[in-house]
Amino acid sequence: MGNEASNPVRNVDKRTSRRDHRATFEAAVHRFRAAPFDAPSRVGGPGADGVQADRFVRVCVRKRPIFPHETEKGEFDVVTCLPQRVVIHDARMHPDMRNMFMNHHDFTFDEAFSEQVDNDEVYARTARGLVDAALAGTNSTVLMYGQTGSGKTYTMSAIYQRVAADVFAGTSGTGRKVFATFVELSGDKCLDMFNAGEVCDLRTGNDDSVHPFPCVEVEVEDAAQLLAMINLAAKLRATAATGVHDQSSRSHAMCRVYVQGLEGVGEGILTLVDLAGSEHRVDSAEHNAERRKEGAKINASLSALKDCIRAASKKCGHVNFRQSKLTHMLRGCFSRLEKHQTVVIATVSPSSKDTEHSLNTIRHACIMDGQKEQKDGNSAHVTGGVVTKEKLGEIDVAKIARANRAAAKANPPDEWGPLSSKPEPPAHQLKESNMRARAALDRRAVNALPASLKQALLAARGEWGSDRQRARIEGRVSYAQADP
Repeated sequence: MGNEASNPVRNVDKRTSRRDHRATFEAAVHRFRAAPFDAPSRVGGPGADGVQADRFVRVCVRKRPIFPHETEKGEFDVVTCLPQRVVIHDARMHPDMRNMFMNHHDFTFDEAFSEQVDNDEVYARTARGLVDAALAGTNSTVLMYGQTGSGKTYTMSAIYQRVAADVFAGTSGTGRKVFATFVELSGDKCLDMFNAGEVCDLRTGNDDSVHPFPCVEVEVEDAAQLLAMINLAAKLRATAATGVHDQSSRSHAMCRVYVQGLEGVGEGILTLVDLAGSEHRVDSAEHNAERRKEGAKINASLSALKDCIRAASKKCGHVNFRQSKLTHMLRGCFSRLEKHQTVVIATVSPSSKDTEHSLNTIRHACIMDGQKEQKDGNSAHVTGGVVTKEKLGEIDVAKIARANRAAAKANPPDEWGPLSSKPEPPAHQLKESNMRARAALDRRAVNALPASLKQALLAARGEWGSDRQRARIEGRVSYAQADP
């Protein structure tokens, strides 16, 4: 059979083979960027023949930078962003483990943001128009979607800041009041982050809109107060250490900003949703039982969301939005009876080890975009995009054998081998979720608020389930009096 030095061709997983032959694969990526292939035509979705311009959802993709610690471990950048176009470079080995090739998966979207694009430009080309929609008295939603560690919360934090500034710039001098709620959706529970995680229900209004009730709704007087309340909720949001991220979000966060109506202009609602990160089986292999259960619930709710968006994009007569709390709260996103604008921002990791996960994110973003769904033969896996296969040649077996022999000579193995012992659990399994400390976190966060905002929050907690919320559910509208 031969040892490793004399027989260097061995079966390894995809991540290892990409690191082992990084130079060849990375050179193929550089060649593509120097001379990109022609952009593919869109199969369904915006820009395709016969597609209506009044789509209910826009889908954008943002790539985060590759981190130094990833390149130090042998990973490389496999995502290229071009105007309205995302290319995933899938480095592969032939089953004989000798021949290398690259699958360039090419996708088109409304917007594609590379790592060079700053937060101001991302906001201006995605969520800025939704603030105008809220000021005009309509409802709109921003959905942040992607794998754990791909930059969702970082991007949403920047959007929070810019939304707060623009909402109050738009209401200045009009007499319109601004209110906010913030809930966490965890499994089949809806928890009020402005009230230390108290359980609240979902109520359907007379206009079929869905609202958390009873929950704490706080009037905020300026952008600083709105951001202070969002920061309070973010501190209480369920997080836990995983093998991917030390503070991985274990729930969906939903902030709603309500802009009071004027005569002739109804109440505007902007919903900002930071979805929990989807996870692959390989990423959750070292999770404990609690993290695995959380991951299963997260993936189930994300699957329900994709089913609803898929059904709405296909104009199905029935959209099963009640299959999860998340889709129930987002019912308006799937309705064609009201003018509800939705922007999905899919975030992807450029690291070669995350290739499969980035492909999965992008393919499901295609479904959300209304592009035609494709299946891989009889498999249940979703495919999509245009694939160009580039053969990269055969590995240098002799060179690898010489390197292996030199390494073995420099580091001879211990004759007796290592002593067997029970392996230590991964460090992240020893870290607890912040859920158990939520009451203490809430006390500290509330006490850190400015005095006037703290008083307003405590007063809102005292009238948990306010008359304003009941009026909204019943369809009774209150208008602001314009300043003279």
